[in-house]
Amino acid sequence: MKESTKNHWKLWAFVIGLNFLALVGAIYLKSNGVDVFALK
Repeated sequence: MKESTKNHWKLWAFVIGLNFLALVGAIYLKSNGVDVFALK
């Protein structure tokens, strides 16, 4: 079970990291005048 818990935290760190990169990317694009929400 110890191995599973270790992998669980790695997975959550990966997911949170991807969300952080997406947020930073959206802020960067908005600062350059690209409307991210108009891409629907």
